Amino acid sequence: MPRGESKFDAVKLRDLIKDGKNAQQIMDAFDIKKPMLKSYVARLIQLDEEFHKVAGMEERAVAGAPKFGKNGIHLSAALLKSYGFNPGETFKFSAPEAGEIVLEKI
Repeated sequence: MPRGESKFDAVKLRDLIKDGKNAQQIMDAFDIKKPMLKSYVARLIQLDEEFHKVAGMEERAVAGAPKFGKNGIHLSAALLKSYGFNPGETFKFSAPEAGEIVLEKI
C-alpha cells in the first residue's frame, strides 16, 4: 500500500465493533496504532451518525509483538489482558500448525 493511503474500511471496522472486539484486537486487525484507531472510530461515528464505543480505548496500548528470545516468549500482562485473560487464570498452550501458537483458557 503506497505511503499515505488509508487502511480505513468502514464495513470491517463496524463489524469488528459489533462483534465486541476491543481496541487492541481492532488495531491488530488493521495493523495500526491507537491514534489512528481513534481517528478511524471518529470517522465511523461521522459516517453513521451514531456513537460507537470500543472497549480498551482508554487503556494504554500494547506496543510491539512478543518475540522469541533466549529466555523464551514474553507475553506482557497488558497484552494478555487485551485478549481477555485475567491475572490468576490458567490456560492451555498448543501448536496446531507450524508457526502457530494457541492459548486457551482452562
